[in-house]
Amino acid sequence: MNEFESKQAEWDSIANASADFKEQVGRPFEDSAWLALSADVLSKLELNSASKGNVLDVGCGNGLLLSKIANNFNELVGVDYSESMVNKAKMLLPDGAFTQSEANSLRFKNNYFDRVLCYSIFHYFPSYDYALEVILEMIRVTKPGGLILLGDILDANFESEIKGNSDLEYEKTIPLIHRYSQWRFYNFKKLIDDLAAYTTKVEVLTQPETFVLATYRKDIRIWV
Repeated sequence: MNEFESKQAEWDSIANASADFKEQVGRPFEDSAWLALSADVLSKLELNSASKGNVLDVGCGNGLLLSKIANNFNELVGVDYSESMVNKAKMLLPDGAFTQSEANSLRFKNNYFDRVLCYSIFHYFPSYDYALEVILEMIRVTKPGGLILLGDILDANFESEIKGNSDLEYEKTIPLIHRYSQWRFYNFKKLIDDLAAYTTKVEVLTQPETFVLATYRKDIRIWV
């Protein structure tokens, strides 16, 4: 089993290990924290109150975050590479459309979505080039004038600090997806430069100070 398959199997296992949707996505926070997260996401999506439109959640997991903002859209669509997570999302949001898919190969037509959301999965990607493929796919399926929100992107300026503080012996006892030493961090300037030819504007946004990991995690908003 390669690294990709190992991570996929771990997410499948986590999805089936608990009936708690918050536990399944590794965010067993209080409801108030989830309310703050969804409010921040909605603000950064800059929705037009006159038209709800549609949204695609790439790496949607069990659909929990999407469920928190669902009332703001007419059509909910999600993809995830974990079949078990997709099944959980279908249970949580029966009116949504959820399919198993890799993030760099979205099976949707061009210029279809008003908004695309991708939250807290970029640090699991196998390479920088793969991450670029994912973003270009998102751009392809987003309508002109729409926007993409990439949440929880790890700042390369903090990579040495975060990885240096990780106990590698302890990491051997926990799932691969939770090992800090395996996470991918991003140089935001390089990312912006590489996307310049494909976008109208790319912004790096801070997270609220009340978010526990806001110091080294940023959000990126892409205007198509």
